[in-house]
Amino acid sequence: MRLEGCRSGRGVRVLLNGIALLSLVWACAVQAGEPITEINRADARRLGDPASYKLPTVVALWSLTCTHCKKHMQQVAELVRADDRLRLLTIAVEPLEPQHAQTLDRLGIPGERLAYGDEVAEALAHGLDPQWRGELPRTLYFDGRGGKQARSGVANAATVLELVGLAPKEAKEVQR
Repeated sequence: MRLEGCRSGRGVRVLLNGIALLSLVWACAVQAGEPITEINRADARRLGDPASYKLPTVVALWSLTCTHCKKHMQQVAELVRADDRLRLLTIAVEPLEPQHAQTLDRLGIPGERLAYGDEVAEALAHGLDPQWRGELPRTLYFDGRGGKQARSGVANAATVLELVGLAPKEAKEVQR
């Protein structure tokens, strides 16, 4: 393609490359996940309270250095994408860093994103789950009807669905 007044196609190529670059930047911005909000003690208590959840919800506690946390969040994210009744909320159990959002975006983790604020980490952890001793991954499972269970480690899909009350009926009957 040659435009009137251009000696070569070089000007057009530069223009098209610029448009392509702007399109890529815009697409990345649109695909970026939710911002991360810092939590305080009151938030932590509310987030650990089963009455706060009206839908089945998985609250995944994680850190940037926890490989198993990332694997578990990806597994839960797949379940969330497959069932619109299930919610995922992530809480980075360390002070907010830019890498938190980048990591969640790279892994394709949906849902509300939170991180510890500048209060004492132990106080925030206690507010979320008084039984938690700091092991990761730690996950809080809410059934949306007032039930709560907390577990450490990576859970498989069937266990996650069972803990939030979304397991198929036949699976529940087989387990009994």
